[in-house]
Amino acid sequence: MTPNKQVSPAIRILRGERDASARATHLEAATEKYSVTTIERKQMSTTTNFKRIALVAVAALGLGVLSSVPSQATINADAVTLSSATAAQTTAETYTASSAVATVSFFGAAQDSLTITAALVSTTAAGNTAMPVLRLVETSSAAIDSLVATAGAGAVGSTGASAGTAVLANTATRVAAMSSSVTTTAKYAVYLATAAGSTDAPTTAGTYVIKLTPAAIGVGPLVGATAQTLTITVTTATTASTTLSAATSTAYMQSLAVDAAGAAQDSTIVALSTANGLNAGKVANIWVTGKNAAGASPAKLESVTATITGAGTLGAGALGSAVSTGRSILIKPNTDYVLVFPDGTTGVGTITLTGQTSGVLLATKTVTFSGTVATKYAASTIASTDSSVIAVGFTTSVSVLAQDASSNLVSGLVAGTDYWAFSSDTTVATVSNATTTYSATTGYSVIVTGVKAGTTQIVFGNASTLAASTIKSVAAVVRVGTATPSNVTVTTDKASYAPGEKITVTVTILDATGLAVVGAASYANIFSSTGIVSNVTLSGTATLPSSGTISSYSNTSNTKTYTTYAPVSGGAVTLSYTGGTALATANQVAKTVSFSVTDSGAAALAAVTALAVTVASLKTLITTLTNLVLKIQKKVKA
Repeated sequence: MTPNKQVSPAIRILRGERDASARATHLEAATEKYSVTTIERKQMSTTTNFKRIALVAVAALGLGVLSSVPSQATINADAVTLSSATAAQTTAETYTASSAVATVSFFGAAQDSLTITAALVSTTAAGNTAMPVLRLVETSSAAIDSLVATAGAGAVGSTGASAGTAVLANTATRVAAMSSSVTTTAKYAVYLATAAGSTDAPTTAGTYVIKLTPAAIGVGPLVGATAQTLTITVTTATTASTTLSAATSTAYMQSLAVDAAGAAQDSTIVALSTANGLNAGKVANIWVTGKNAAGASPAKLESVTATITGAGTLGAGALGSAVSTGRSILIKPNTDYVLVFPDGTTGVGTITLTGQTSGVLLATKTVTFSGTVATKYAASTIASTDSSVIAVGFTTSVSVLAQDASSNLVSGLVAGTDYWAFSSDTTVATVSNATTTYSATTGYSVIVTGVKAGTTQIVFGNASTLAASTIKSVAAVVRVGTATPSNVTVTTDKASYAPGEKITVTVTILDATGLAVVGAASYANIFSSTGIVSNVTLSGTATLPSSGTISSYSNTSNTKTYTTYAPVSGGAVTLSYTGGTALATANQVAKTVSFSVTDSGAAALAAVTALAVTVASLKTLITTLTNLVLKIQKKVKA
């Protein structure tokens, strides 16, 4: 229906109830004004409609945006937990399997994320340069760190940093959700490293307090996650310990002729108390290889205090340039030598080596300082590496220890000037007075050469003739033997053996005087062609001589030994042999040597048999005793 645009005066009067004169006066004006007002109202109505349409559109857009927001308007079920509130490191460690682990987890829409930051709160370590580090251990439905930002947070297919990635202190590491249907989780190991990186261990022991702070990114406040505090205690690593260990450190002393730094044992040092002056006359050097309990030698290993008591003084430094500086010195292990000097006093100087700060006793060494003139000789000895029995044309060495008035050993003497050696029978053996190397163990040695079979005595004196000597040694007896055989003996090391037991058979070839022959390595025709024969089969591989020749004869022990094994069954065993044509005619005869083999089975049977006899005897005694008791009972009843 088309609305009526004409309004009658009566209606306007009823509606407005205006004054009639006023209506008459303004009737024309009202009529003209009506048309203008109507136009304005139409225009206003159109503008209002447009505004209303705009509001509806805005509302619609708003509702559309709201309908696109996920159901989790903020992160839910968020948490930061620590596997332990405390952890431990050493100054040789960074990340280890025992490091504390921080777990970040939340439930949110894809692309939602939060961060965690590690910071150092406090430390007791003076001069500390260590800071906390987060090391990514594992993730579940999570994208990590800066790589996410380039692809869009939580973008499908972008996982960001991988396990093992380290995040330095005060740097936020982001954990973004990869899914809206599962919990997002990331685990970080927390440890200390130097501020410059993530792989250098802390250098200072102490207690470090670390704060792990979580934060949400653009999705509202965190719901449950709170900052966590971790305390890490750093101790000095055993490999970095500066304390010396007696168990792993070594200290060796040698004479000046040997560099102690390359030695594996000590040398016995005997020196004159005034050797070449106090500084130039150093007599020994000591090298300390310092190590801590872990067997390591860190750069700041504690120094060593070297102290000498008794005779002598010490110096420190290089082997060739050190001078005497006192009786107690400091050295750097693995760097300096300890040098020992005479101070004009005779006697023993005792050197103790201890850790300067720890007081650990590393070693004790002794040096003997003697007077300049020997007043007596110790008993002469045959050098342990030679034999007191030599053959004609062969040599051995005889040694003597010189002592001063205080029984201190004396070094520095010269053969033919300070001491001489004499042979009591030069037709049997001669002795050389050439200078030899001094040994603190055996003293001064001379060379003795065999001339003919017999014995002689070697004596030392302090003059060019034995008669003129005021100091003489006890005689050392040397025998010069012959290589001509006359007789032979065969012996076993035991008289009884167990079945299969090892048997050592010794053959000794004797000369015409009944002494062992010397000087030859092989002797033919000592036995007949059959050698030594056993009456039973011996166990194992028998090495008894099967001919008359004895080879590889020892000129040290003057014997030859053979090894065989007892038979497996018990009984008596006899070894038979006949002297060969190389022996004297009287000794070319058949001889035997016997021993027994104890059969353990036979011995057990014998023991059982003896036990059975004993039991039978006891049974008879018991029967007799029982009968006697019965008789007594009958008489008592009667």
